[in-house]
Amino acid sequence: MKNKGILRIIFALLLLFSLSVSSQSLTGTRGLIKAPTARMYESGTLAIGMGYVPAKFYKRTYSYGGYQGVRTGSAGLNTFITVNLTSFMEVMFRYSHELNNEVNMTTQYFPDRMITARFKLIEENNIRPAFVLGLQDISALTETTCESCTNFTATYLVGSKLFKYKNFYFDVSFGYAADLLSLPAKDFKGFFGGVEMKHNEFKQAQLLIDYDTTSLNIGLQGYLFNRIHTVLGLMDFEPMFILAYRYKI
Repeated sequence: MKNKGILRIIFALLLLFSLSVSSQSLTGTRGLIKAPTARMYESGTLAIGMGYVPAKFYKRTYSYGGYQGVRTGSAGLNTFITVNLTSFMEVMFRYSHELNNEVNMTTQYFPDRMITARFKLIEENNIRPAFVLGLQDISALTETTCESCTNFTATYLVGSKLFKYKNFYFDVSFGYAADLLSLPAKDFKGFFGGVEMKHNEFKQAQLLIDYDTTSLNIGLQGYLFNRIHTVLGLMDFEPMFILAYRYKI
């Protein structure tokens, strides 16, 4: 009963948010809960935030040994800085840290650092969707780090199209992730997609549903004071959240 009361309070606060907003994903870039979309922020937008990754989905980020990439018993925290240099180019730096694991020479554990770049290839119009090419954790391609040290690589193409039905809006996204040259896909591999839904009477909150190639996720998002973006949701029934501060440079 106590948990139900907390959920009601959270839902009520989200409904009080003043503006509608497009999604900020757990990966640090624009997207749904985790699955990417072809949406981008306006040129000159900076987003700083963090996302809580349930233990069921967080991967160890050791760059060597038998622990690399396996699931861990601890949850993780993705902290990120995302910048839209132009309306068709997005760059993100992310620092992924396993909670309850000390960073020092004794444990030989150091958090994962990665860079993602996304490029809009086609703008949406009345007929066709927008398309974006995403290059996640691309430092191995530029030989900045070794290919075996990457933990969250993904190369994908995704399209997004907005549909309206009566008082409902459905922003539908669908994409595919695969290996790129000798760089294997580790975070997304295969088909993914989802939808952001809102109603004219409840523009302050949006419902997010996605499939990220491994799990089905659902969440509710809102935007507070024209700056703070919040997503509260479930990844395969495991609680998660995203909190980001966004403003124009």
